[in-house]
Amino acid sequence: MYAVIIAGGRGTRFWPVSRSKKPKQYLDITGEGSMISVTRRRLASLASPGKTFVLTVADQVDLVQGECPDIPGENIFAEPAGRNTAPSLAVAAAMARRGGDEPMLCCPADHLIADTGAFHGIVAAAAAVAAEREALVTFGIAPTFPATGYGYIEAGPLAGEKAGRLFHEVTRFHEKPDADRARRYVERGGFYWNSGIFCWRPSIFLSAWERHLPDGVEPLDRIAAALGTDELAETAAAEYPRMPAVSVDYGILEKAENVLVFPADLGWSDVGSWDALADVLDRDGDGNAVAGGCAAIDSRRCLFFNPGGFTAAVGVDDLVVVVEGSTVLVCRKGDSQRVRELIDAVGKAGRDDLL
Repeated sequence: MYAVIIAGGRGTRFWPVSRSKKPKQYLDITGEGSMISVTRRRLASLASPGKTFVLTVADQVDLVQGECPDIPGENIFAEPAGRNTAPSLAVAAAMARRGGDEPMLCCPADHLIADTGAFHGIVAAAAAVAAEREALVTFGIAPTFPATGYGYIEAGPLAGEKAGRLFHEVTRFHEKPDADRARRYVERGGFYWNSGIFCWRPSIFLSAWERHLPDGVEPLDRIAAALGTDELAETAAAEYPRMPAVSVDYGILEKAENVLVFPADLGWSDVGSWDALADVLDRDGDGNAVAGGCAAIDSRRCLFFNPGGFTAAVGVDDLVVVVEGSTVLVCRKGDSQRVRELIDAVGKAGRDDLL
């Protein structure tokens, strides 16, 4: 099996801890190591370093090498231009295809999975299906509440069983819903959070690329021809910006007819905001999630994130308090998705040094 770690994001919603020079996937937000190193350890028993690829951007290559020193340099692809996930995964498929046509597991670098054993088990089942069928396999997370921050996968007819795990045809992908629609999804059943984790053979993905994104075939072919040569960087710089700028979900999976979904219960979180981190960390008797030293009196349901420091609070409820050096973020829980807006305000205040 091949493993592909998708690590080119900027992680802006984790400001002020996440900065342009050290995005979210390179941070240790749980005390277990950087998110990308935890992801790499999770994949280590599934794919050797030589069969593991990392997709990133040019100014993060050194960070990747520092956190994943066992990954060969030639297995790290630095996008010369941001074109979303479909083109980078197409390059990964071309890289893997040079060594054969084993299934390739594609995982974001910055997700948390609490149940590694369950993850390994369902990946084994999905890889076996991907090896046998001309299918694009996805992993759908059983929703625990009507989330509005995730896209949803609507499962269709049962397609089979592998190693005791059922999988379904995919009826439709749904964009992030409003609260009413999310509640209907959960009540109806058969709807799963789109984890952004996929498994397929390189040849199957490249066939889907050719069919659904034909404008990208020529530049991808040129990049593929340059793999393993001294011309790769120059060729990629010239050809990659010509690739269609589209996510793999929208560009391929929503159009393809051979998509399968494995329902999965993995203790998964994309940790997409400070609110999401508060749901992952251990909490005290008052529901406060804490990283670092803390003394909180008459304070409930807060997130205090100050690793290496000490936070004291009196009489506050439902707050997010994040300390990074001399920079402090304070917002109400439920508003942490608006950190992206705050970044614009910080820039307009002339503090680009904080970004």
